[in-house]
Amino acid sequence: MLENKYINRIIILGMTVGIGLTLFFILSPKSLEVTSSSTTPAEYAHLLFNKDKVAEINIQMDKTDWDWILENATNEEYRNADITINGETFYNVGIRPKGNSSLSMVARDNTTNRFSFKIKFDKYVKEQSYYGLDELVINNMMSDTTYMKEYLSYDLFEKMGITTPLYAFSNIRINDEPWGLYLAVEGTKESFLKRNFEQDYGNLYKPEDKGSSLMWVDEKHSNYQGIKDNAQTEITSRDFDKVVEMIKHLNEGIDLEKYLDVDEILRYFAVNTLLVNQDSYISNFHHNYLLYEKNGIFSVFPWDLNMSFAGFQVEGAQQAVDLAIDRPYSGSAENYPLMSKLLEVPEYKERYNHYLEEAVQLYFKSGLFKATIDQVDGLINEYVKNDATAFYPYEEYKASLPVLKEFGKLRANSVLAQLEGEATAGTVALDLKALGSMGGGGDRPDDMPKEAAAFAPNEKSGPPNFENREKFNQDKSPQPPENGPGQVQDRNLREENHQNKNPIRGQGTFGRGMEKKGQKERFIVLFCILIMIVAIVYVKQFKRYKYLKGTSKA
Repeated sequence: MLENKYINRIIILGMTVGIGLTLFFILSPKSLEVTSSSTTPAEYAHLLFNKDKVAEINIQMDKTDWDWILENATNEEYRNADITINGETFYNVGIRPKGNSSLSMVARDNTTNRFSFKIKFDKYVKEQSYYGLDELVINNMMSDTTYMKEYLSYDLFEKMGITTPLYAFSNIRINDEPWGLYLAVEGTKESFLKRNFEQDYGNLYKPEDKGSSLMWVDEKHSNYQGIKDNAQTEITSRDFDKVVEMIKHLNEGIDLEKYLDVDEILRYFAVNTLLVNQDSYISNFHHNYLLYEKNGIFSVFPWDLNMSFAGFQVEGAQQAVDLAIDRPYSGSAENYPLMSKLLEVPEYKERYNHYLEEAVQLYFKSGLFKATIDQVDGLINEYVKNDATAFYPYEEYKASLPVLKEFGKLRANSVLAQLEGEATAGTVALDLKALGSMGGGGDRPDDMPKEAAAFAPNEKSGPPNFENREKFNQDKSPQPPENGPGQVQDRNLREENHQNKNPIRGQGTFGRGMEKKGQKERFIVLFCILIMIVAIVYVKQFKRYKYLKGTSKA
């Protein structure tokens, strides 16, 4: 039988462990994040970015906040909203307009309020997420009659093995009123990085303005401020030293593979060139790309692709179709070192050409491009037809799809011809304006149904005129499948839940994405408390046993 001193030590040890574990998990909840975050990315990928369905997103905002956003859109400041995604509501979420030229164009246009938006789930509630997703972007399809240019572009980048944000179509409602069909895109913050690179995910930048060309100036960080200021992760001065060092060696053309993921960058430029996506690194703005670094090695990912298929800085269909594959940029090659320095190396140039041909065969010559257009059209057709704030009328959407297919065929033929040493694949007779032009869309035709025209936005002080829309909602608005993921909760039930969960706007409450994590924390804390209780009960029983034993001896 154990001696008393050993039993006492065991009891003390058990109580110490129980108290220690309890305090550890109470004071350090982040200790559980690894287990939680490792499973959530797959959840939001399936729940929100299911390409076989159109997600339903309802944005609930106070009228004063909504009016303020519309009046001050170019400030890009967040306001509080409740977001319902496929029937589940997340409270106190941050939302703001987003964009560059598209933002300013919509802000200046007194006929539309159809902004793109950025949704930040943890803006007001710490660690809140949508099943692991911390940031969501919904793009307004500006300059895209087809509604598909960005979708198809991401699709090809993804199929060519390039790290790509998740994307899917979403039907947007604002304060329960139909707003329009958008493209939902995964944000470029921590959840994107964890999904692709797990916990040790490195650093990500979204270059814009000063230094984004990656041309060498000197070692001063200030000369690359447009990269540093747009870091998507928390960085140190030492982290940014790696960026400067990479830029120096890139421009010198020395030890490129020591600093660059050459293969992925070549794949990126092959797809980007094939798609005639000039509103990117290869434009004179040098933007709309993601610069990723891990362990001192850099790679490039796509971002903001709505101007692909020759929507930007291209004069006419002939130039677009026959855009040079070895010099897709305008101006001097030294202004685009990330592409030009790589293509100066014969081995890399050959590999780049190989990826161009691979992309053409994979997506265009195989028939996949046309099949995907037909598939997407089948998915979104009714939503486009009833898009309350559309930039283009439905008739123009339908007319644009054959033009898009023809452009893809002609561009693929031109790329193959250039790979064989020919300058062109032949004369092009194509109206690229049918695909959408820089600046948005056209006026609605006179014969467009009055119901739809009545709800187009017409004042900058507020959303579209939603009066007398009940009949239009019932007859015209596309409905998600019954009991499907797009089904929205009953309004009364949602308001009741809102009152129960979050009676005062601004008080912290976690969305569904955090509930499982909270349950796991509570379970562990309760388990630790149970250990202490068992230890205390054992002590009391042991002392009682000793007392009774001593009494019997007496």
